[in-house]
Amino acid sequence: MQAQGARWPGKDEMTGIGSRILARARAAAGAAVLIGAVAPGSALAQNAPLHPEVRAEGTVAVTLRCAAGARDTETVAFGVPFPRGWLTGPERVRVETAQGEEVAADASPLARWMHPSKPELDGRSLRAVLLVFRHACSTAREATYRVRWGTGRSRAANLGIEPSNVATLWGPQAAPLPGEHPATDNYAVDKRAPPVTEPRVWASLPADWLMRAGIRAPMAPFANPATIEFMLGYAKTYVNDVASDVRAFEQDDGKGLIDWNVEVEGWLYDRPFNLWSVYFATGDAKWLRHAHRASQYYSSWIARNDANRPYKRGGFLKKQPTWDDDPGDVKYSHNGGLFAAYLLTGDGRLLDPIHAIGDFVHTYFPTRLPPWSRTRGIWTERHLATTLAGMLYAYEATGEAKYRDRLLAAIEGMKKDVREPPSGYPSAAQMRGVLFHRSEVHEGGSTPDLYMAPWMAALLGEVLWRYHLISDDRRALELIADHASFVAERGLYMKPEDPHLGRYLAPWYGVGMKQGYTDNGIYDDVEHAVDVLGLLARGAWATRALGGSSASIDDKIPRLRETAMMSFDGWRRGGGGMPRYRLSPTRKFGWWFGSTYDMGWFGAL
Repeated sequence: MQAQGARWPGKDEMTGIGSRILARARAAAGAAVLIGAVAPGSALAQNAPLHPEVRAEGTVAVTLRCAAGARDTETVAFGVPFPRGWLTGPERVRVETAQGEEVAADASPLARWMHPSKPELDGRSLRAVLLVFRHACSTAREATYRVRWGTGRSRAANLGIEPSNVATLWGPQAAPLPGEHPATDNYAVDKRAPPVTEPRVWASLPADWLMRAGIRAPMAPFANPATIEFMLGYAKTYVNDVASDVRAFEQDDGKGLIDWNVEVEGWLYDRPFNLWSVYFATGDAKWLRHAHRASQYYSSWIARNDANRPYKRGGFLKKQPTWDDDPGDVKYSHNGGLFAAYLLTGDGRLLDPIHAIGDFVHTYFPTRLPPWSRTRGIWTERHLATTLAGMLYAYEATGEAKYRDRLLAAIEGMKKDVREPPSGYPSAAQMRGVLFHRSEVHEGGSTPDLYMAPWMAALLGEVLWRYHLISDDRRALELIADHASFVAERGLYMKPEDPHLGRYLAPWYGVGMKQGYTDNGIYDDVEHAVDVLGLLARGAWATRALGGSSASIDDKIPRLRETAMMSFDGWRRGGGGMPRYRLSPTRKFGWWFGSTYDMGWFGAL
């Protein structure tokens, strides 16, 4: 890392978006038109409740699409998520035709809305329910049904399908759809993993229902059509659905197809969950398929036991060990996407890897600040975020007290570390509610300063936000607000003398109590504008919820938004055997959209 004031890289040293930024910056007027399109009435006008007002009855449409291998009549099984408080039991839901005629169906609970501190909310309503019935594909390859809640079923199907055996209904992965690249979702190139299987009949729900259900957090459509275009363009690259003239696997710098036989870092930032989020935002069945396939393939690489030495149960087997007794890299063990897959497919087999990851992340990464004297090993906000998420989604999926208790202890420990810092750390007033730590334990490197990473704090802020959604825990809001406030005040910078990026606000790669630090100059740092924007949006909301003024944070949001849109646009390019929306590295979609899927709800994008 380079400290503030160090030599900045010239354009010949730039990697990534440098050349495209230069070309577009020379046409500033055109860029201004693009940026100006991102203009919600207020940077943070969102005042909607975290949970929609309870509706005791109603209907939601579900669209069935028979896959190419579907037989004349198929048993259809899928999960339907519900907002908190909307459905109290599986007996209060039924399936109807589009004309309102009841269909014989079965229903099983998948998970309940958990609340760690309010018994009146804890487990009192269903998170999702598995619905099972028969559909004649020979009559209608595509059909619309209605799911009605608040009215009991009078016709049972008695098909014997439950979460434990729902996958017995599935068949081989279908070929890419017409218009999709032949390499789309080509996980089969990896001969070490079992083949992906999938439903013979896909059941998709409307985007407005998925966003309202809060599977990950409350969502709303993006205000700017350009944001949607970028998200979908880069998401297609994320699954190898690119132009037909792209034929070779990438060798470097994202110049071709992703080779899942060797690709590892693409699974950072919970890749399956990111694809589920695209489905939530669109309601498009093709993203349901992409998310399902990614979840199943990823699940096959989670260790189910300790037999794969040195990996421990819950470790991600595809990531090579770093040292002899490496139990697995904790930042690759994610269960949010597996939890979403469980809620929407009803596949009970996913509960085992969810359990495994929940135990693994707690065992192999500490949530408390490391002792001041420690100068080796790793402690970062990213690892902390993965650990909290692992326990959070294990608790939501299972309701088991051990995950709730570990999660509550971790949150309390975080607050204690900033209220009463460990021996050797500065005072609580100097820490300012931020989990500063020595740079020696922050993935290597050394600076004469206490350190935090704005982009990693954005990952932590997203998990704390999700935890607050189910807990109403004020401590989570305090942590989000304090980290966002510090980043807004000290974690952003400009380089006005730069002829191409002088107008843009960028986040420091890392920032300490004394100064900011860059990894490779502003041309790299601008690429984290969108994820840090997510931290500021959540921080502004949290600050207001705590009774404070978010003005100092609000000022930075439109400026980071401008930088983010510039970065998105800078990675587009022409064809010529290369993806138009280039992901370099593959994990970039995860840090761009993995923690900012709900920025439409906040009014930030």
